[in-house]
Amino acid sequence: MTIHRIVRDDRYLIFDIPHLEVLEKLGRAYPIHIKRSPVKYSEVWKEPLRLDFGPEEETIYEEIPDLSVYDGRMFFSVKAFQALGDELRQDGEFLPVTYAGGSGYLFNPLTIAENFGARDDRLTVLNEFDEAQSIGFIENKLPVGTMIFRSTISAYYDVFCTDELRLAVERAGLTGVIFHPDLADISGGATTDH
Repeated sequence: MTIHRIVRDDRYLIFDIPHLEVLEKLGRAYPIHIKRSPVKYSEVWKEPLRLDFGPEEETIYEEIPDLSVYDGRMFFSVKAFQALGDELRQDGEFLPVTYAGGSGYLFNPLTIAENFGARDDRLTVLNEFDEAQSIGFIENKLPVGTMIFRSTISAYYDVFCTDELRLAVERAGLTGVIFHPDLADISGGATTDH
């Protein structure tokens, strides 16, 4: 069994959650745009938040991907939601969003590896600054059917997945993410082949 870190393919536009949009629609008590901890937002998410998409230095395709990941959350296009939504509901919540020219979902992963004893402390190594040098997980300790999860070891910043999710994304032909074997991001997070 293989675990991957989901990283955005920086050839595509990336999403941002505007600060004022969060304040206007969720209020100061629910800062989803800056707080990564696993908090449920579905109770206070009364209307879709607007996401902004823009390029980065490496952007080649001026298009919105089917999937993207940023700050512990994932964007799902309608196509991606239709392909994967039912299978991922146990792992978190889908929150409706809009963007210039379309709509989709922000996926907030709520399954945390440490809550199930699924972080492998034999394989997880920290350096003298308490930064992860390597991370390991025990997949069979996660709840049955888990495909996406986060971890306290990365302060909920990274999104991890099982090989089952990678295969489902590939079968559906979804764009925007890469499945990286370096769970601790030691290599610097290169997300494209160029």
